[in-house]
Parts: sequence; structure tokens; C-alpha cells
Amino acid sequence: MTKAELNNPDFSSIIAEPVWDNEVQWFFREDYDVPHMKGIIDLASYSEVSSLSAKIYYYVYYKMMPAPWGPKPTPWNENKAFSFRNWLTHGCPKDQAALDAFKKNQAAIAEDTSLRHRKNINDVQGVEKENLIKAFQGIMDLDNDDPKSFYQLGGIHWYPAPTYCEHHIHPFLAWHRAYILQFENALRSIPGCEDVTLPYWDISDDRYPEIFSEGPFATYKVPKEFLSQYPDEAGTGSQPFTPDGSIKRNDEAAYNKLKWESIRDATHDPTNKDKVYLDKIIQLPSWNAFNGLNTNGEYVVGSETLMHAHDMIHNANGLTTLSQDVTGFEPVFWLFHANWDRLMWQWQKLHHTTNVDDFKKNVQAAGDSTDWIDGVGLNIIDPFTKTLGLTVDQTIDLNKMGVNYVEPPLPLTNAENFAATEMSLQRSAKKGQSTKSEFKINNFSYVSLRVKDVNRLKIPGAFTVSLYLGKELLQKRFFFQATKPGDCPNCVKQALVSFDFEFENERLQKADGKVKVEIQLSREDEDGNRPVIPFKEIGNPTINIRLIH
Repeated sequence: MTKAELNNPDFSSIIAEPVWDNEVQWFFREDYDVPHMKGIIDLASYSEVSSLSAKIYYYVYYKMMPAPWGPKPTPWNENKAFSFRNWLTHGCPKDQAALDAFKKNQAAIAEDTSLRHRKNINDVQGVEKENLIKAFQGIMDLDNDDPKSFYQLGGIHWYPAPTYCEHHIHPFLAWHRAYILQFENALRSIPGCEDVTLPYWDISDDRYPEIFSEGPFATYKVPKEFLSQYPDEAGTGSQPFTPDGSIKRNDEAAYNKLKWESIRDATHDPTNKDKVYLDKIIQLPSWNAFNGLNTNGEYVVGSETLMHAHDMIHNANGLTTLSQDVTGFEPVFWLFHANWDRLMWQWQKLHHTTNVDDFKKNVQAAGDSTDWIDGVGLNIIDPFTKTLGLTVDQTIDLNKMGVNYVEPPLPLTNAENFAATEMSLQRSAKKGQSTKSEFKINNFSYVSLRVKDVNRLKIPGAFTVSLYLGKELLQKRFFFQATKPGDCPNCVKQALVSFDFEFENERLQKADGKVKVEIQLSREDEDGNRPVIPFKEIGNPTINIRLIH
């Protein structure tokens, strides 16, 4: 591209591997961007732009740059913003030599035999598959008091006591990253399984893993003493276990039906904005946006965030994974969570946050605190700080933990697949707000509806929030939690949760403005129903509506 084309805010395509000397320095206009940002940042300086690249990307993504107070504040289009992101992805290379060195290092990691290379479960075959089955069966056969036993490891997630609950907060993925590492260590402790790695279950893969119907993946039962201690967890109804303690899992057809009702991809209903697009989630610019956290680190349940997708698939896989109390006893849980860990690592690589310093820059760019990463006493992720010696900051660099994922190349240019209207809506920094004291109200394209301050402590277990326009179910939000959330300190700290919905104003008008919100338990009652929970029983949440221009 020429200098004039690089100066242009509208790129016709995404540059996959830009470098400073050849492209990125000309992203900023010498006659406008550079002088207007003078005193704040020198946009002509490689050292300043590279050191503040995370913040710059956050600002251009959300259209707060170029400088809005100048005479030519034309924001960058999606292609240009993602081209700048790709510069971050490759470590902000100054020249072609730096880019080549970065790529050489990445190639070396992929070939490093000292790392545990976790594969897609559908690609684990032959001896690898036999050893994986042997390792799972091996830890299931250990005495239930053995800390490496499947029973003890599964119980860390909630039951039996002591319970841990690290969900809907900043360390959610870090805690689970340590959790599956400890589980993988146990698998490798079984004789003959020293090289076993924990595969990931890519939920966007249409191939339902055959191994789920084999051996230990299909036959695990919790011990009788567990059923004696927690008799309400087993039964013939919507309990997570059968009367003899066997897991309850949806078959392939039921699972796929529930999954594709809420998930989309390039081949499954790709333009339906009422569904979650995982490939789109990893394109989000900040750790907070990726997870669904606001700038205060509080979880707001929107649609396309990793935490919401996580809660959603827990709901689709079956009654055992639906229950936070016992989900760790479902063998597929471990492969399921290896996938969320893989997506976290994919997002980290895409946004150049694979080390602590760069990770913190990304969080700080969104205006949030990083004390939870390396603050003394604030970055503990028990029980794994005790058992593995890990704190949050030590989980940021997955390769330093000795782990890597075998997966397709990063989607550097796939963002072109997303409709411009989708990305623009998502990228608006102050939707429904105006900085002018005088303006005209018209041409509102979208509606933002928030179900605000649902008291989750009053709800026994996972639940859904459904939005209807007229009589049509428009969107559904999922929330994964324990049956007794009041026993969880993290849940108590975030007792009130809110749920966001966004949709075209035209759809509201077609429904004659009629809106209905229903909150229901995810599990059915004894009669096979999911009764609607009255608002008065859960703190009288309010429904707030904004029109988005």
C-alpha cells in the first residue's frame, strides 16, 4: 500500500503482517493525527507508539481516536483497526527482520518437545487415545482419598467441601488454567501415561468426539459416600446424577440442538446476531470485553463474551455439567475447559498479551485495575497457590507453564467476515449518550435493554433470562452458578447481576413495543417444568431501556 492509502482511515482489506517502517508509521496522518496528539503521545515515534500500542488499539477500536476534537476526526474502519491489532499480534515489529525473528520464535515453540502440546480431541488417535483412556481410568481407580484421584480433583469445583468458586470474576480463566494443569499432572502420574496431555474439545467442531461414548468417559459414577452425603444430587428427574451415581449427559443430537440454538459460526446461521459467534469474541480488543467485565471488573451478562459462552455450553451438555456443584465429576468437563483455556491463549496471542507486562497494559487500557494479577495477597488462586505454587501472574504465560495448544493459525484477517454494522454497534464507545447540550432525537437504529440487579443469591442454581418481543423469544442469557450461591464469598460480593440485550429498533416496533422478560431455573422441577421466577422473589430487578443512535 502507498503512503496515501495507509493514511486513509478506510482500508479495503486487513494487513496480516504489518511492520512499523513499511506500514504502521503511516497509519497516522502527519498533518492531523501527529500534531493533534502532541503532548499526549508522539505518534511519529516507534518507541512511544509501541509502548502504548494496547491503549492506542483500544481507542481506535472504540472510535475514540483519531482525536475527536480536531477538524478531521474520521475514525478508522474495521480493516484498519484490525491491521493495527495485527501489528500488536506480532510483537510490534519495527522492521521485516524483527517480524521474521518473531515468526521464527513462534515456529520454534510449535516444535519444542519440552512443552505439552494439547491437541483437539478429535485428532487424538491410536496409541495417544489408548493412553488417554488409560490415564483417565487410572485416576478413577485411585483411592477416593488420594489427592490425584478423579474424585478429589472433581470435587475441587464445589462438592464435597471445602468449596471453591471462581466464576464471573477476573481470575476465572487463570484459576481454571491452573485447575486443568493439576488435573493433567494427575493423568501423567499413571504409569505408562507420562506423556499424556489433556486434549481440548473444540465446541465449534461439528465432529462430536467418539471417545465420549467409550470407557471411563461414559461410565463414571460418584462413590456411595458422596450420595449419602448429598442425597439431593441423585434421582430420576433433573438431578445431575442417576440414583446409582452415574453422570447424566445429553446425547450428540440433543447437545447439538441446544448448542446451535445459541451458537453460530461461518456455516451455522452466521448472520443471526441473536446468537454467539466465538470467532468474533476473540477479536474483542480488551480482556474486559473478551470476558464481559466492565471497567470495574464487574460481570455484566451480555451476549458475545467468553464467560457467557462458557455458561451457555454448560447448559447444553447435560444435567451433570449444568450443575456447578458437581460438574467436575463429568469427564468431558476437563476437555471442555481445556477449550476455554485454548481460546484464552488464542486471544492472548492475537492481542500480544502473553506476558505479564503486556497483559497488564491491555487491562489498564480499558481503565481497570491490575491488582488481581500481581498484587500481593490479591492474586492468590487457591487451592493451586498451595498445591502448584501458582499465582495469577504465573498463569499468564502458558508456554512458561510448559503448555502449548496445537490449533489452526491465528485468524488475522477473518474479521472481514463480520458485518460492518455488527462491529460498528459493538465498537461504539458511548452508545445512547450525547456530549452535546442541544441535539435532535431521531433515527435510533438499536435498542439496549438491561435487566438490572437480579439478586442471584435468591436463585438456587443456574438460571436463564429470556427476552421476548411480543410473543417471540428473541434472545436468552445463561448464568452458571451453584445451588447455594450464598455459600460462595465471590458470589456474595457480586450478589446483584445485570443482563444486557441489544436488538434493532425495527423489531421492537413490529412487536408493537411489547416486551417481556422471564427468569427461570435451568433445571426442571419434578413435573418437568421450568417455572418463571417472580421479580419480587429476586430483589425486584428493574428493566432499563436506551435507544442507540
